[in-house]
Amino acid sequence: MGFLKKDSDFSSGEHFSVVSSECYFQGTLSVQGSLRVDGTLEGSVDNARHVIVGTDGKIVGDVSAQIVVCGGAIEGNVCADMLEVLNVASIKGDIRAKKMIVEEGGRIDGQCVIGGEEDEEESSPNPREKEKNAK
Repeated sequence: MGFLKKDSDFSSGEHFSVVSSECYFQGTLSVQGSLRVDGTLEGSVDNARHVIVGTDGKIVGDVSAQIVVCGGAIEGNVCADMLEVLNVASIKGDIRAKKMIVEEGGRIDGQCVIGGEEDEEESSPNPREKEKNAK
């Protein structure tokens, strides 16, 4: 993914936030860019573009982001367009995602709803069929 690599283009306007392995943070984070958690974050993460939880990272709270990659632990609900659960990761909470990848060994304890509004629209009858059913 290239997250925080040396040649990252910070002039692009992309914002990176890090909770390092020595850090403990308590509270709600509203992140417009990307967040990497290698320490402990106790609270919710809202509106992020990317959330990456390192192998030693832990989030206790809900996570809402476009893309979530979990290599550590999340204890809370996850809402994302794309969720990737790595082989050493665990999520305890409900998941709502458009797409999800779970590597062998990744653990999830909760309910999963996978698919987006597009899937719901495809599975619902077209407007003409609705009109026929209404008559």
